[in-house]
This record gives sequence, structure tokens and C-alpha cells, in this order.
Amino acid sequence: MAEEKNSKRRYHEVGLQIEELLVTGVFKPGERLPSERSLSEQFNTSRATIREAIIMLELKDLVDVRQGAGIFFKEKDPESEGQVSDKLIQEVGVFELLQARMVLETSIIEFAARNIKLNELRELRKIIQLQEEHINDNEKFEELDRQFHLFIAESTQNRMMIDTANRLWNRVRTDSPLWAKLNIRYLHDEELKRSWLEEHKKIFYALQKRDEVLAKETMLSHLNHSKAELLKLVDSEDEMLLEDDDMFFVEAE
Repeated sequence: MAEEKNSKRRYHEVGLQIEELLVTGVFKPGERLPSERSLSEQFNTSRATIREAIIMLELKDLVDVRQGAGIFFKEKDPESEGQVSDKLIQEVGVFELLQARMVLETSIIEFAARNIKLNELRELRKIIQLQEEHINDNEKFEELDRQFHLFIAESTQNRMMIDTANRLWNRVRTDSPLWAKLNIRYLHDEELKRSWLEEHKKIFYALQKRDEVLAKETMLSHLNHSKAELLKLVDSEDEMLLEDDDMFFVEAE
């Protein structure tokens, strides 16, 4: 268990080490960073860890990942220098935010399974029915997805849970460029949308049965599915970048 926890935090440590190299001037503004392969060797870690570390730095607006070109250290904006500390505190990687959602939403749904009212179950069922009806309306489907998760939070009648769920949702879905890319992918993939819709139905069934354990398991499975799709997206982008890196080295020879 300790090894798993350390593995999950490794990318954060590596990200901070790369950030230090940027801030101290080892890498200059506008300079292309070494390839993912080189960074993994330099920091003696896996390429998957480097990948997540780069995502963290991208979300901090410190690097620019250019498809087919590489990773570049961004030029500093003098006007924003005074806001760096606040920015570093506020900006968290998408995978950390998703982990926070897992902790929060599994707790919320346990609470909801005990306390959700019959009229709230009816409203939740309507949201699922509307999602099914609007499976081909991407904008509407996404909005109903948001409504589904936040309605469960609202059913707790706990203002802190509701507010935190809203803020986490907005951070993951609205502010994350990686999640925006996933949205484009899944909203045009009917099979993926239908699989998430079926997961919503399973969550609803658990709530209807007032089964706290099943409700928690189905919500965790649903969010793990989202995490898996994010990792697939990162892997596919990394393969494209690696192909370009290999082509660059061949040409250099």
C-alpha cells in the first residue's frame, strides 16, 4: 500500500524538480525540453510518471506542449510574476482533482443512499431519461452529465458537500485542457457515451435500493472509467510525440 501511494505521488515530485530547473534557469524561456524518454532516464522514473509531471506543469502554465514539435518552456509574463505563488497553490493536476472527486463523490453517494427522497429519485431518473433522449446532442448530453452528478450532491442537503462538488466539477471539466480534449473525444464516441449512461443507471439503481456499499462501488467504478479514458488520451498523444521525436533523431543523424 505504501509503495502504491509513493508511486502516485512520484509524478508530483518529478514535476517539482523539473519546475525548479525551469525557474533556476537550467532551461531557458522558449527552449525545447528533452524528450520524454530522456527525462525518464534523467529522473530514473517511468515515462508514465514523466507524462503526468508534464501535464502538471502544463496546467501551471509553465510549459507549452506542441503536437509534433515537443515541450517548450514558456516565456515569463512580467505582469503575472506577482501572482505566481497564488497560481501554484490554486493549480492542481487533473488526475489529483479526479482523485479528489473520487473521495468526495463516493462519500456523497453513501450519504445520499441513506437520505435521498422519493421525489429526488424521480428527478434523477428524469435526468437519465433525458440523457438517453439527447445521446446525439453533445452539448445537452454533457450538461445533463453535470446535472446528474451535482444533483446527487444536492440531495445530501449539505452545503459544504454541494459547494465542494461544484468547485471540483468546474475545475476538472471547465479549467482542464486535458479534460477538454477528452470531452471532444467522448462526445463524438456514441459507444463511450452509452457506456457512461449505463453506469449512471447502475448508480441510480443502487440509490433506489438504498444500498450504500453498492452505491459507493458503482460511483468509484464510474470515476475510474473516466480516469482510464484520460490515461488513454495521454498515451495516444505521447505516442504521436514519440514518433516525432524518433523522426527528429533519425534526421539529425
